[in-house]
Amino acid sequence: MADKASDRPEPTGDIEQAKADLDRHGFCILTGAIPAETAAAVQDRLVDQAAAERERDIDTHSAFVEPDDDVNQWVFMLPNKGDIFRELVNNASARALVGHVLGAEALLSDCSAHITWPGNKEMALHIDQWFMPQPIMPGDAYTRAAEMTRADQPFGDPEPAQRAINIPMILNVFWAISDFTVENGCTRLMPGSHLSGRHPVPGQAYDCVMAEAPAGSIVAWDGRTWHGASLNTGTAPRVGVTTYWGAPFLRQLMNFTYGLKQEVVEAFDDEERRTHGFLCWSSYGSTGSAERGWAQPGEKNIGELSVKDEK
Repeated sequence: MADKASDRPEPTGDIEQAKADLDRHGFCILTGAIPAETAAAVQDRLVDQAAAERERDIDTHSAFVEPDDDVNQWVFMLPNKGDIFRELVNNASARALVGHVLGAEALLSDCSAHITWPGNKEMALHIDQWFMPQPIMPGDAYTRAAEMTRADQPFGDPEPAQRAINIPMILNVFWAISDFTVENGCTRLMPGSHLSGRHPVPGQAYDCVMAEAPAGSIVAWDGRTWHGASLNTGTAPRVGVTTYWGAPFLRQLMNFTYGLKQEVVEAFDDEERRTHGFLCWSSYGSTGSAERGWAQPGEKNIGELSVKDEK
């Protein structure tokens, strides 16, 4: 197998180079995406929130991506937990990467923190858009779309496919809120794996790239790219925030239209409301009319009617 990690993207402050790295390698490292003081403010708010949630024994585990880990901490639905997190979602550089890979009408699917603590377990390599059915030839057997699991996938090597593969449906824009280092468990990624159409073989070792980046950077990867958090062998946590974007017809990881606090939504401008899923897209997400429009709660929608009521 070719040494993939020798052909890798380097950290860059150039947004156009970052876009090119996403195309070629399946991920990029964009430095200086937010000022150091903004990263520090995000970290202060997040560390305080995380400590309070741990103290109150709030469930902070993610069994879907880290089934064997009981050390790392997730802090979910960040828009409810501080205005400072809006700066990450609305960041111009982040949105430029999203538009490049997914297009202008992508939706925010998740905004949560992932804190890797010393003594954690290594996250298995995986891809984010595991739910995508594979292209097939007419008449071939297939896994029913509503029955997909992570096990119903083609596994193999990361070399470019010689057949049709799925397009990217997800872009994970992952924020380095603290410095990301090999010691504290930075994300490892497999260059070029986004073009393979395959998933990593469970338990197999691969020559991955460790995405070291200073605080305030973005590590962004295509939904098809093999990746996973690493072991934190240091003495301090690695603090990251995922702003995870998807195509507008995909169900969002976080149900923002239901789960966001009313005062948070009221502070949004129209573009923020759209990115969080409050605007109907091509009739998808409507709440009472097939026409393009804003979602509204049930009590504002038409209920049972009868001509008898008019008499």
